[in-house]
Amino acid sequence: MTRLLVVNGCSFARGAELARPERESWPAVLAAELGIDVVNLACDGGSNRRAVRTTVQHLAAIRAAHRLEYDQILFLGMWTALSRNEYYDSGIEDGPVRPDLGVRPALPEELHWQRVADWKAAEGDKPSKAYLRHLFSTTGETVNFFVDWLLLEHHLAGRGVPSRFAFAWEILPDPIPAEAVPLMRALRADLVFGQLPPRPQDTFREMVFGRVPFGDWDHPLREGHRHFADAMRTWLTTDERLCFPLADRLHR
Repeated sequence: MTRLLVVNGCSFARGAELARPERESWPAVLAAELGIDVVNLACDGGSNRRAVRTTVQHLAAIRAAHRLEYDQILFLGMWTALSRNEYYDSGIEDGPVRPDLGVRPALPEELHWQRVADWKAAEGDKPSKAYLRHLFSTTGETVNFFVDWLLLEHHLAGRGVPSRFAFAWEILPDPIPAEAVPLMRALRADLVFGQLPPRPQDTFREMVFGRVPFGDWDHPLREGHRHFADAMRTWLTTDERLCFPLADRLHR
């Protein structure tokens, strides 16, 4: 029986621009509908590498704090832009609050991890500009993304943690680079919301775009999160491998 939902991702998973993300974000709504607790590790402006790192780093502590077995935890990852990355700098703290990008989770040493992204490059961040100019390539980051995903999936399975995955928006190139195709095929598509690679209508942003209000920084607001949470609930509760406290009630 699943007792805890652990979510990771970027601002689309944290609930940026919501008045009360701890109640209105899709992870919070989904957990409430399933009758379980939730821990949201998502970070506004965060990368897929950060989501993998923080999940592996903190899952054991989360399990111990909630006094659960690993198989009572469901991990749900929401993937974000391939152009993002991170690096560690013990001498710099990347602030926890920004007017445009919301907050970062209160995790040990988290503020020393510097976010690398196009939005930081646009602000003049030199490491982000150098990364995007000299190190980033669509093929390379697609390969790296699938490698990280595959390693995370196997790490969780080895501890008995069920995992599921979704996409914030259409992050993958079309077509998938040939170098990345074998890695994508090594992933379990049955653990992905929709299909792999995802159709636009199966990604959070495209599912609700034009149908519900968005904030000034292009994040779905309360109605969008509710819609996505309902879609995720239907998907999860019809999976016979998973069991939730409110599953019987949901099907009545």
